[in-house]
Amino acid sequence: MKDRLFPLLVALCLLDLGFVHATAVVDTMFLWPLWALTAGAPWLRHLQRHRLHRIGWNSFVLVVFALLVHHATTTGLLHMLEDGLVLAALCQVHLLNNVGERQRPDLVFFNSFLIAFVTSFFAPDVVWSVLFIAHAFVLVPGLQRNCLARHPAAAAAPRLATTRLWRDGFVQTSAIGIVTAFLFVLIPRDWNRQGWLGEALANGHEFSTGLAERIEIGNEHTLRLGEEVAFTIAPASGRVDDVPTHWRALAFTRFDGSAWDPQNANQFGSRFATDRLFERQRDGSMRRDGDEAGTSAAAAQQFEVRLADVGSDRLPMPLRTTGIRVEAAAELLFDPRSDGGVRLLARNGAPPARPAVWITTGKESRVADANRVRLHLTQLPERGVPDVVRTLAQHLRAALPADADEWMIASACRDWLQNERRYQLPGGPGFARNLGEFLLGSGAGHCEYFATALALLLRVQDVPCRLVGGYLAHETDPNTPTVIVRAKHAHAWVEVLADDGSWHTCDATPAADVAFGNTAPDSVWAAFSQKLDELWRGVTGFDQAARARWLGTLAQLPTQHPMLLASVLAAGIALVYLRRRRQRPLPSIHELQRAVRAAGLSLKNGETPRELLVRAANGAVAPAALARLQSAAFAHERHRYAGPPAIDRP
Repeated sequence: MKDRLFPLLVALCLLDLGFVHATAVVDTMFLWPLWALTAGAPWLRHLQRHRLHRIGWNSFVLVVFALLVHHATTTGLLHMLEDGLVLAALCQVHLLNNVGERQRPDLVFFNSFLIAFVTSFFAPDVVWSVLFIAHAFVLVPGLQRNCLARHPAAAAAPRLATTRLWRDGFVQTSAIGIVTAFLFVLIPRDWNRQGWLGEALANGHEFSTGLAERIEIGNEHTLRLGEEVAFTIAPASGRVDDVPTHWRALAFTRFDGSAWDPQNANQFGSRFATDRLFERQRDGSMRRDGDEAGTSAAAAQQFEVRLADVGSDRLPMPLRTTGIRVEAAAELLFDPRSDGGVRLLARNGAPPARPAVWITTGKESRVADANRVRLHLTQLPERGVPDVVRTLAQHLRAALPADADEWMIASACRDWLQNERRYQLPGGPGFARNLGEFLLGSGAGHCEYFATALALLLRVQDVPCRLVGGYLAHETDPNTPTVIVRAKHAHAWVEVLADDGSWHTCDATPAADVAFGNTAPDSVWAAFSQKLDELWRGVTGFDQAARARWLGTLAQLPTQHPMLLASVLAAGIALVYLRRRRQRPLPSIHELQRAVRAAGLSLKNGETPRELLVRAANGAVAPAALARLQSAAFAHERHRYAGPPAIDRP
């Protein structure tokens, strides 16, 4: 294989590793060896001639492949995704380091395309998009170079071929990008259609939004903060300050030392032992028993919740929700679950893309018989509770009065965690490897660490509590009195059960740190990244309304910006004129064609002007026509070959 092609293959492989890294699914530790093997490929390929190197390399690949297959078949779906991406990257590095004079790089191009395609389902953000643009401007020249390397004309003039390759590749890739952008604007799309990979990757979607059915505390994978909108909240009062901050989706009560399992009816002997029962009304709405009693008009609030994604079929709602009503046009049913949440069910077919649900809040939720659930909500696992938990709980309890109630104890533990422990997303430097490191202060933690630490501190003091997963609503729409909740606002906190059977929200995570959307950039690069994220959100959120605005703006260009439109049209006409002028034949060619027609002749296939001139001299051509043909043929040679050779005229 020619050396001019190999650097393009190395660049493709590096971009493929970037695609895998952008998914935030694969641990960086597994990618570093692949980065090193790719960067060293220009030197490693020279060792292919040695049999010992080939045996060692192939043995290494087979061993890693066997380990990945074994791990993928013995673990869950999430690890299968991680192992699959590592395997794809390993195959690409293996192909790169085995391309030689006798091996064509076709599989390298094909596998590169597959990696870019598959990772788009897990990393649809601005980083992946930048990598994809770079990938396009490397893939097209690489394919062209691969074709030219097999053509003898390219070997005769390598410098000229390389120049034209990059010029043509840039033009063609840019043209494809422009056409794609126009199609993106003009052709309607259904953003809510799940697609052929939707069901297969449902668990991965819930993991990325933080609403998994099981919370694993020891998960150190880098968390990708999705910008996609989960739902919006519009208060009936028109004041966004009335919107509760914590919107719960499901509750977790059983902790085995490493993970939280959802609240289950079998654990309590009753499906609704922990929460008041929702009852279906004649109009299809849902209300809790006695929700109107003792609730003042000032305390009752209504919120219009418009779901942007019903893929997880969970309805987020505040703790003090007393009523749920769906808009009349929506064909939805409500299914109250024993995990403390409510699922949306389709009455006929698929649910609507953006169903609007009216939620009413009132007095605090109470447990009918609190003593039935206290025992389970204070259970601790036999193993997995760090010793520092009991020591810290005793220290905090000693600072409180002897008659402190559950809420005083919970408030003290919450305040200590907020003030004494650092918040950080998983995967970054300094992130705690386990709960013990987090409580000791040797590592930072995310919201699940804060919530788990608070729950354990309370349970060792016999304070009943549960962990809750949901969303933190804090981002307001600058144009309307609406709160926007995105996938990145997924959150975890604790609910404490008081003596009177009422639940109370207790969030130990520092509010200033968890409010991702309101943090101001602290550097030029952070500000630039934020601008890129906003631009990408505009692309991914491009819907019918955005399309209508774009088309309306284009339609108004002739009247609002006539000079701009005229400049664009003039530039386009100038480019077409210059291109056609560059492709226009030389005047000598036109004169030669006219002289051939005047002599009553025509050029045969493969015949040169000199051969035509000889044929004309031997035929019955008038002297004047022959002289004109001879002059035109010599002029053509001068322009084409910078002067005719010394020859005898016929």
